[in-house]
Amino acid sequence: MVPFVDQLCDIRDVVANCRRISQDDDNTLNWFALAITLVGLVPVLGSLAKGCLKILLNGARKAVVTGAVKTLNGSVWLATRPFVEASIVKLNQHLASPPVRKTLTALKIDNVYKHLAHKTRELKAKTNADTLVRGFDAVIGPLRQLVELMERWGSAAMKTQVGQLLATVQTVRNKAHRKLGEVVQPLQDMLERIARRLEVEADMTYRANTNALNPHAYRRPGLEAEVAALRADPPSWVRVRRKAPKRAMEESPAIPEGYPDITDVSASRPLKKSFRTFHTIETAEIPPGTVLYRVIDPDSRDNSICWMRKEEFELLRGKADWRDRFAVWTNWNSNGEFVTYTVPLGKPLKVWEGETASQVLKDRAGNPVKADDNGNHFWTAGGGRQIVLDPADLDAAHLGRRQPTNWGYGNFGEHVDLLGVPTLTNNWHKGK
Repeated sequence: MVPFVDQLCDIRDVVANCRRISQDDDNTLNWFALAITLVGLVPVLGSLAKGCLKILLNGARKAVVTGAVKTLNGSVWLATRPFVEASIVKLNQHLASPPVRKTLTALKIDNVYKHLAHKTRELKAKTNADTLVRGFDAVIGPLRQLVELMERWGSAAMKTQVGQLLATVQTVRNKAHRKLGEVVQPLQDMLERIARRLEVEADMTYRANTNALNPHAYRRPGLEAEVAALRADPPSWVRVRRKAPKRAMEESPAIPEGYPDITDVSASRPLKKSFRTFHTIETAEIPPGTVLYRVIDPDSRDNSICWMRKEEFELLRGKADWRDRFAVWTNWNSNGEFVTYTVPLGKPLKVWEGETASQVLKDRAGNPVKADDNGNHFWTAGGGRQIVLDPADLDAAHLGRRQPTNWGYGNFGEHVDLLGVPTLTNNWHKGK
C-alpha cells in the first residue's frame, strides 16, 4: 500500500516475466504469467484492493512459473486452485494486520471479501490486450528513469547490465499486444473463479453466529486450507516422506497411582490416547515453584494438556522451530501467544514427560493426507521434550497472563509474518 515501494515491486515482477519470455518467447504460458502480473496494474483498483488482489494473483502466477499449469485449457483453474487457496490464507493474515484494519475502517468497508470480489469482476470486465499493454507501459516509464540513474551514477559494468535489461523489456513490449491477446480469455476465466472464491470466503467469514457477542472472531486456518497450502508450497518445518522421523508409541505405559490416565480408554477426553504423542515417555514430578510454558493461539484453552519446561521454551528459535520440534499442525494451534503456569506450594505436579513423536497430517476421516503419488505423506518431525498433564490438576490462580511469542499470527510459509489481532485474553476452561 506504499506507492513508491509498490511501484518498485511492479517493476521487479514485470522484469522477471520479461526475462522468462526472452528465453522462450513462443511459450504461451510465459505470456500468461506476464498477463497475470499486468492485470494487477489495470487502474480500476485502489491501493487497498490492488494490494489484496496481488496476494492472490502472485499465487496464481506461481502456479504457472513452477510448472503446475501445463496448458491454457479448461484445467487452468484446477492446477491453480491449490496456490490460490494458500494465498487466501495469506490474504486473511494481511487483512488481520492493524494497518489494514484501520484502512478498512477509514474506507467504511465492512465486508472486505465482497468488496474484493466486486473489484475482481470490475477488473475482469476491463481486461483486454489494450489495458494489459497500458499496464506494461506504466512500468516501462519508471524503469527508464531507474536506468538513467544507473547510467549516471553506476559503474561501467552496471551500465551495461541495465542497458541490456531495458532492451530485453522493450523487445517483449514490442510483441506484447499480439501475444497478450492470446491469453486474455483464460485470464478472464481465472479472475471469475477468484471472484467466486472470495464470495465463498465472505459467506464463511460473515456467517451469522447465535449466542455470540462478536461474530468477527479470530479463526485459525482449517484443515482444508492447510492441505492446500502444503501441496502448493510446503514450509521448512514439514517433512514429505513415507515414514515418521520419530515413531509414536504404539502401547500405553502402565499408569501409576496419581498420574494422568493417557491410555486409549481414558475417561478424560483431552488425555485419551495422548500417549501416542510421545516417542519416548517417563513419569515426572514437577516441584512447586517450577514455571511451565504453553504455546497457544487466541482460540486455545489455557488449561489444556500439552506444556513444556522453561528451558525448552527458551531454546525455541521461532515458530517454525516450535512446529518442527513439537509436531504441531496449524489447524491444531495457530500460535502467536504463550501462557505460563507456576506449580503452587504443596505437592509436586505429577506429569508425563518425554520426546515428542512425529505426527502425520490426517484428513477428517482419520486417513493420512497424500503429499504426492509416490507414497509420501506430510509429517512434522517432533523431538522436543514435552509435558502432558491433567488439566484438572491445575489451579487458575497460578496461571500467568497471556503474552505474545513475537512470532506473529501468520501461517503457511514462515517467511510471511504479519500480525493478527493480539487480544492476549486468558481462556480458562471450567469444564471437565
